[in-house]
Amino acid sequence: MPSMPTEQEKAARRVRVTAAKEALSRSAGLGGAHVAPARAALKNFLRQLNEPSQPNDAVFQVLIDAPFREIPVRSQQRR
Repeated sequence: MPSMPTEQEKAARRVRVTAAKEALSRSAGLGGAHVAPARAALKNFLRQLNEPSQPNDAVFQVLIDAPFREIPVRSQQRR
């Protein structure tokens, strides 16, 4: 039987849920090839909130920032 989360864990979870939902709402009107996969990753995070393995803070920050960062385009010229 899993242990009950502490108040600190509950607060951290609420902050993450709020940040993920805010990033989803702010990125709704954005365009670009990077936006759809980034939004899908955020939605997947929200779906899997009850899973035991959650991303660490650095990975979560990348998830939150992903819809707003454009992927640099590489030059197609190779020598």
